[in-house]
Amino acid sequence: MIRGSTYLVVASLVGCGGGPSGPALLPRPEAQTCLPDPSADMPELLSQTGCFSDLATLEVAPELIPYSVNSPLWTDGTYKLRFMVVPNPERIVIDEDGSWSFPEGSVLIKLFGFEFEVGDPQSRRPVETRFMVLSEAEWRFSTYRWNDAGTEAERLSEDATVEYTINDDGEAHVIDYRFPAETECAACHGETSRVLGPKTNQLNGKHDYDGVIENQLVALSAIELLDGVPLDFDPEASPRLVDPAVRKEPIDARARAYLDANCAHCHQPGGFAWSSVDIDLRAEIAWADTRLCGVSMELWEWAGTPRVIPGNGQGSGLHRRFVLESELRMPSSGTSVIDAFGAELIEDWIDRMGPCP
Repeated sequence: MIRGSTYLVVASLVGCGGGPSGPALLPRPEAQTCLPDPSADMPELLSQTGCFSDLATLEVAPELIPYSVNSPLWTDGTYKLRFMVVPNPERIVIDEDGSWSFPEGSVLIKLFGFEFEVGDPQSRRPVETRFMVLSEAEWRFSTYRWNDAGTEAERLSEDATVEYTINDDGEAHVIDYRFPAETECAACHGETSRVLGPKTNQLNGKHDYDGVIENQLVALSAIELLDGVPLDFDPEASPRLVDPAVRKEPIDARARAYLDANCAHCHQPGGFAWSSVDIDLRAEIAWADTRLCGVSMELWEWAGTPRVIPGNGQGSGLHRRFVLESELRMPSSGTSVIDAFGAELIEDWIDRMGPCP
């Protein structure tokens, strides 16, 4: 259980403005203990950042706002906890394309961990925490590696690979988990260091605020965090990615959401891989404009193989890239284990697909 962020939790539904329109949310705190000086170098220990009140229990500072995404990025099967800090009274500006622009001094935090005994939540332990800090209009990146006791994390000065053993029903699986160097982050976030997860179609969904379930856009607008969003706006009228794991959703929407979260950060105009591959995998892009269907691959041994062959998932170049046992596998960064679920989803999607437009 993550504790903290009390201003996003209902204080009392009696006498605090709660009612049929939604939960009562406390105002944003004015004090900011989490990195009060974003222009300074990041501290060497996670405990020194001021973002966690208690590392052992993962109690966070009050200004940390928890959030979740509709379509998560695959990272070797880790669970993730996400937080944002926006200096009060500054607000997030939502751009026309649904991307979010954060004010100076904002902080984005993502915690990665493993369930070391699959099926036993008590075996969960964090292994990595990443920071993005906006200073002088530029996001700066830092990575911390947790100790095995789960009581402290040290900042890494370079990339590292650590073996973690996951026990699944008596069978041990070793994962070569990779911690990226701070300089590598621009490969996914781009030269402009754009924010990837926090955007309208990813946060337009429900989140559990310590027992209170609410749409995140509604909750964030209620504490006046989103610029230009009225308190009575309708989240159903806003873009939303579906959760690829929810099988009742249309498979096309599930597959496009998966590709958006796992691939579009590189495969879009201005992305790391755009100039050499010219694929646009953002979910809002029309299918014909993605350049997946009716276009052949150009690189390495797959040259000439159609990226997508409707009705033939396993024969399609796109699916082949997801099941490779090499560094050329997709997603290409931050993974050492094939995402079996994602590969199956892409195969099933292509198998059911109609002719190319």
